[in-house]
Amino acid sequence: MGTPYPHPSPRASRRIRARTRAAAAAAAVPVVVAALTTAAAAPAAAEPPLLDTVPLYDKGIAAPIEYEDGYYVVQLAADPVATYDGGVSGLEATAPAAGDTIDFEAAEVEEYTAFLADERAEVLAEHDIAAVNEYDTVFSGFSAHLTAAEAEALAQSGDVLSVVPDVIYEPTGSAVDTTDFMGLAGHDGVWEEEFGSPRDAGEGVIVGVIDSGVWPENPALAPLSEPRPDQDVIDEKWKGECVTGSDPDPAANIECNNKLIGARWYDSRGIAGDSYASPRDADGHGTHTATTAAGNYKTRVEIDGERIGTISGLAPAARVAAYKVCWPGAGCSGADILAAINDAVEDGVDVINFSIGSIGTAEFLNSTSWAFRNAAAAGVFVAASAGNNGPTSTVDHQEPWVTTVAASSHDHTYRTELEYGRQEIAASGLVGEAEWKVKLAVDAAFADADPASAAECDAGTLDPAKTAGFAILCVRANTFTANANTVAAAGGVALIVRDASERGVANSVSAQKIPVVHVNYEDGLALEEWVDSKSRPRVEVETSEYFEQNAPTMASFSSNGPALSAEQNLLKPDITAPGVDVLAGMTPENHNGNDFGAISGTSMSSPHIAGLAALMAAAHPDWSPMAIKSAIMTTSYQTDLEGDPIQRGAEDATPFDYGAGHVDAPEMFDPGLVYESDNLDWIQYACGTPEAYKIQSLCDEAGSIEPSQLNYPSVTVADLTGVYEVTRTVTNVSDKKSTYKAEITAPAGFEVEVDQSRLTLEPGASASYTLTITRTDAAFGTWAFGDITWVEKKGHRTVHEVRSPIVVKPSQLSAADEVVFTGASGSEELSGVSGFDGTLGVTVSGLVASEVSTATLSGADGSSFPVGAPAENEHVASFEVTTPADAEFVRFATFDGDLPPSTDLDVFVYVKEGETLTHVADSATGSSNETVTLEGGETYVVFVDFYAGSTSSVDVKLHTWVVPGSDEGNLAVSPAEQDVATAGPYSLTLSWADLAAGSRYLGSLEYAADGEAIASTVVSIAA
Repeated sequence: MGTPYPHPSPRASRRIRARTRAAAAAAAVPVVVAALTTAAAAPAAAEPPLLDTVPLYDKGIAAPIEYEDGYYVVQLAADPVATYDGGVSGLEATAPAAGDTIDFEAAEVEEYTAFLADERAEVLAEHDIAAVNEYDTVFSGFSAHLTAAEAEALAQSGDVLSVVPDVIYEPTGSAVDTTDFMGLAGHDGVWEEEFGSPRDAGEGVIVGVIDSGVWPENPALAPLSEPRPDQDVIDEKWKGECVTGSDPDPAANIECNNKLIGARWYDSRGIAGDSYASPRDADGHGTHTATTAAGNYKTRVEIDGERIGTISGLAPAARVAAYKVCWPGAGCSGADILAAINDAVEDGVDVINFSIGSIGTAEFLNSTSWAFRNAAAAGVFVAASAGNNGPTSTVDHQEPWVTTVAASSHDHTYRTELEYGRQEIAASGLVGEAEWKVKLAVDAAFADADPASAAECDAGTLDPAKTAGFAILCVRANTFTANANTVAAAGGVALIVRDASERGVANSVSAQKIPVVHVNYEDGLALEEWVDSKSRPRVEVETSEYFEQNAPTMASFSSNGPALSAEQNLLKPDITAPGVDVLAGMTPENHNGNDFGAISGTSMSSPHIAGLAALMAAAHPDWSPMAIKSAIMTTSYQTDLEGDPIQRGAEDATPFDYGAGHVDAPEMFDPGLVYESDNLDWIQYACGTPEAYKIQSLCDEAGSIEPSQLNYPSVTVADLTGVYEVTRTVTNVSDKKSTYKAEITAPAGFEVEVDQSRLTLEPGASASYTLTITRTDAAFGTWAFGDITWVEKKGHRTVHEVRSPIVVKPSQLSAADEVVFTGASGSEELSGVSGFDGTLGVTVSGLVASEVSTATLSGADGSSFPVGAPAENEHVASFEVTTPADAEFVRFATFDGDLPPSTDLDVFVYVKEGETLTHVADSATGSSNETVTLEGGETYVVFVDFYAGSTSSVDVKLHTWVVPGSDEGNLAVSPAEQDVATAGPYSLTLSWADLAAGSRYLGSLEYAADGEAIASTVVSIAA
């Protein structure tokens, strides 16, 4: 008999059930949960000291990495400059105070930086390796190319916190001047109201753009007029440089000016190929994002020789620093991104734009994320793109210290007229007047190309001999970029894309190597028929014109929530901004000679927020990044220009699409109240998520909060059982004593109450409030949306409205994913909270002892298991198991206790159908405690890999359980039924007997609400 304890690592089992929320009123009831249990209370008033360095993975808990030769990021034990709060003898703290930035010329910073350099040098010398990148400002460590043995040795070093593989990221981009739509331009716009003139908007602020580089000759980056009134401010903060490049072609290198004040480039992995060996942008993505955020005021734009007007960046007087980490066709190295973040903070930027996708998992703790955490702690605002993989639960950048930006339309687009024969059809595109010979893609394809693939202009299908000199008509299936590249590579002069199905008005504008126009399904079919009927068809297009449209609407590509990290308890994205048909600077070499182009993507919406943050930093230089973020979120709006709810497709959009709403630039400068959080809050937040196992030693020191309790400008509660309380703290950032009244729109099926209906705050003062969210009749497992708005009025005039979305999903029961006990007999109490009124029934399946299969393995070499081509060898054994369809579940596991110390086994599971193996799950931690849980009814082949160990060979044991859907008579639960009430506690007594000593047993509890199955708990007992 023993005490229940949480199941080790969330990576160790593929059978994952969402943890449910206990009611706050029953918070003292002990509930066994599968992830780290956290307290719902607000942090204590006495603030703990700044915490030690956060490791990417706590080696004492889990190290889910299999080392092989390659590039790695190595984190050392010492804190980086941004968060070092003292503790090393003789070295003073370097972490800036709230609202301050790092003074890199201060003696204490220089001394601590030298200390970090010595620490790195010692580790590098001890292991006889050479660093590729070295980090000290927002991350302490280095990157290097390591052999598997070197990586393993570093991971075991006491001076090293983590050794993780470098990853390759991708930009998230797939026009029109958006500044009018954003409320910036005009006599009553932000530029005039807040700064006196557009030419002064953003003065004294530096925007860092981590992207594909910059085209310095772009007119939107031309030198600013001199003298500059903010030059002293810039000179004081800017510590960076203009790295011109080392390309043998002098024209490929760059020069900076007083607008583009800095540039750097990174290629630690040698992935650049024959691209520019300099910060020069070979793609256009980086130039587009930089000029969107901070391009010059009223830059004249010509497309295909036709003048079409002017555009401006969001912060036209701000300076730009470009950090080139992305390379055409090769992506963006994580190690280089880390170096760029480090340099950007050290150089003195105020804002970072990061229009680059994350690694595409539900986990948010990685080296890039932690570097951005330290950047935010150092006072740098970070805007990041939400991703282009919409819709559900695809959102990138789920960390709370970054502002994650979705993409939506704005109120103008570009249209052209396409003429053929005697017909004229509307088309979308940004082109100059032209006449093209035209050909269907299938007629321009190689003879052996698949007709369906050729029609869609798939890569490699077009024959240059048939394509050269023609505009090619393709069916929409790939990205416009992919199709344009395919057509251009084959010698085509233009791309016409027709929709593959009825989608309404064609509205995609895309700047590419060749002109691109987009036509809708019906018009496209007619054009296709006409082209096919003519021997020498030609089409003409007119110079594109500016058209008004209702806005905003959410872009179909924009990634949305619910975010999967933190068990869905943080709303992401945070905000939406224009990301469709955004006109900005480009690179002329691969955009038909044009300096400008319109493209779409969350890559385009993110720099809108970065530019607005630059304006905020100029207007409020003492505000923290989180105060700026809060102001952007709480002043946003949720309706379009016609007063209707923002749409996604044909339905009303939700906070999962746009976060708090669409940014409202004129309102954000005076938000009234803000929601602040800091470095300690973020660490405690991370320690309250399933990823706490990566940083367990830090969490033991820092403590944790439930993710819903982070002081965030939105409120998200997943798996609420009946009632839940959430606390927030607001700070008055106005210069007047203010009184606010709460106005609440409860999510459908819920009641929401606030403990105080009024808040009165002096300037700079803070106050806390608690929301009590109670389910009434909301559908279980379905998200519902509402909001709380704090309103300040003077008479009948509304002075401030501070709105936070409320996002809630109810659950019928809080029940542990798994409980683990020991002993051949015993009993334990289980408790939880009900989310319904009625009868809670509990039935038992099992217990069954594991079937143990054995094999002797040797020759562990630390090589990665070939998931795509599994096979037995001296260190890999396989076991085939056929399972019945009526099994409750099936589990495969190995245990440290069955093996010599330091043995590392990994388990990979495949479904066998005939002679085909399909990979379905694996467990590969840094130990031999590996677990995979699956459904019955399949034939599984389980591969066990002896990855590493202290002995030359091991006798492995694979434990297999096929848990039946029946009571085996050795596990009992009482009561079998009990009456429960919403938000009320329930308790169960679990008892077992007559188990064989030394065996491992598995079973489950199945819960039912009035006879309907609602949840289950795995019961594991080591007899």
